[in-house]
Amino acid sequence: MSPRTVSHNECAHSLSVLTALRQHASALAQAAIEDDVTEAFPHRAIRILESAGCLHAVLPPERGGLGLGWMPASTPLLLDLLRAMGGIHLSAARLFEGHVNAFELLWTCGTPDQRDAVCAYIRRGELLGVWNAPSFRGELTLTTNTKGSYTLEGPKAYASGAGGIRRPLVTAQHPELGLLIVWPDLPYEIGPADDWLMHGMRASMTRSVRFHGEVDHDHVFGTHDDYHRQPGFSGGAWRFLAAQLGAGEALVEGMRDSLVQRRRAIDTCQQLRMSECMVALDTARKWVSDAAVYLRRSELSIEAIVCHANEARIVVERALLDVLERVHRGVGLQSFSRSSPLERIARDLATYLRQPAPDALLIAVGEQAFKTPLPGLLGGPYDHE
Repeated sequence: MSPRTVSHNECAHSLSVLTALRQHASALAQAAIEDDVTEAFPHRAIRILESAGCLHAVLPPERGGLGLGWMPASTPLLLDLLRAMGGIHLSAARLFEGHVNAFELLWTCGTPDQRDAVCAYIRRGELLGVWNAPSFRGELTLTTNTKGSYTLEGPKAYASGAGGIRRPLVTAQHPELGLLIVWPDLPYEIGPADDWLMHGMRASMTRSVRFHGEVDHDHVFGTHDDYHRQPGFSGGAWRFLAAQLGAGEALVEGMRDSLVQRRRAIDTCQQLRMSECMVALDTARKWVSDAAVYLRRSELSIEAIVCHANEARIVVERALLDVLERVHRGVGLQSFSRSSPLERIARDLATYLRQPAPDALLIAVGEQAFKTPLPGLLGGPYDHE
């Protein structure tokens, strides 16, 4: 898409969404506490995000939105929103990130009529999500039936927002057409609660799901493997990194408040811990910001963007694991108390940091390092060999 000038009204709208979210911070924090206890879909939290204008912000400007997530000018705002949400309610931030991701995919791959349908869905205050994880119980398949439409049949695993998202984006395998993006409008079965007996992210309502029903042609978007199209598939990782970063920032802020209240801020060891946390957060912040910008740099190769995103995931994970350790050591036993918000935030962050295939990321970065010379080097001592 060609670049466009951001109007004064759009800038004001961007600020108003972020300001509105900050004004709802207390209510969102209370919802985070309640949702963690009930382990149910965070309806109240999502309604707070809707009230702040976050859900509608993914729409194009001409339809009352900000192009959040898919228009380059919206990147700084999305980064700030995800950080802010992640520092308060990480499960809600996870669901919002899926909403943004799903809209970008549906808008990019959709026909004009399909785009109209997705925008109408969003304007009704509905939430989107992306359910791509395969299930060990089988494969989600799409087959052409005798009615001239399709039959969607099978399971998906790790479906965050199950029961609260009416129409998620799913990927399904068609025997002739390949792996397709489907936006089904039909009920689905939700797996048992023991699908997600996890340490944290309890309010993400992550379950297994199963589909069985008929979908129309206009519920199928794009062509084979559009879902995995690079660099968007790997490069978009910066969004969940931003939410994780926000949680790390909230932990360090909580540690600082705790130490000040306990008059431990003058303790040299605590100052060293705080220093290490600030360095880790600054490192993560720079990598997340750079990864967001890299994705929109058209002069870069796909390989360079993907490699940088993979590096960002490695660096941010390490930085936030360091933050978790130092917060636990700095605050001490109180950071494990269920009465402390630090306990929930740390538990959610530790769980959310467990992203798929971390070893594969390291291998991919290493392979790319052997293919690409380091930038800025004119030659080395081994060039003659």
